Amino acid sequence: MNFRRECGQIIHDTTDYLSYKGYLISDQDQFDLLDEIDDAIEKSGPSSTDKEEAAMRIRSLIGTLFKTVYQCSNCGNFFIDNNHPRLEMFRGVNPVNRNLLMSALGDKWKGFIFAEWKDKIPDWQTSNGILYNETNASSLTVRLDGNGKYSAWETLEQDYYKLFNELKNKNAIRYSHLKKNNTVIHSWSLKK
Repeated sequence: MNFRRECGQIIHDTTDYLSYKGYLISDQDQFDLLDEIDDAIEKSGPSSTDKEEAAMRIRSLIGTLFKTVYQCSNCGNFFIDNNHPRLEMFRGVNPVNRNLLMSALGDKWKGFIFAEWKDKIPDWQTSNGILYNETNASSLTVRLDGNGKYSAWETLEQDYYKLFNELKNKNAIRYSHLKKNNTVIHSWSLKK
């Protein structure tokens, strides 16, 4: 889902782990969900198939009971997707906390970084390279030359490794990828 706000901000929902996206569950539904989780833990059979079926029941119920919520990072307004053809909007009171949907772990939430270079600029991009820092890490010391969009591979690669090293040292990432023309140049994942 993508939609433009009246303030001009475009909200994109094209990936996971978004800091401006969350989910609501009503108090009435929460206890049904907790009961289903209890049943899955206590009553699922011993086989891996039984456990998989129990997990899928919970995931299905979560998909049914939760409503998707977005918060505009520009104006702070909330938008609730109530499974209707339009979003319900709620305005905050000034000053608005624009990080209400951020992880409860705050800066300690482990996110990811992703960088990609294409020699031929795709129709949907305005530059050859992009670098996404999808973490909640604040007070970074690294200065990125490309500001997220790159016209030189060397600058993108350099900024990626600077950001990767700082975030890894802060224990702020779970995975990281650098691609050039669909070839993985660097990939790293936190060991579980």
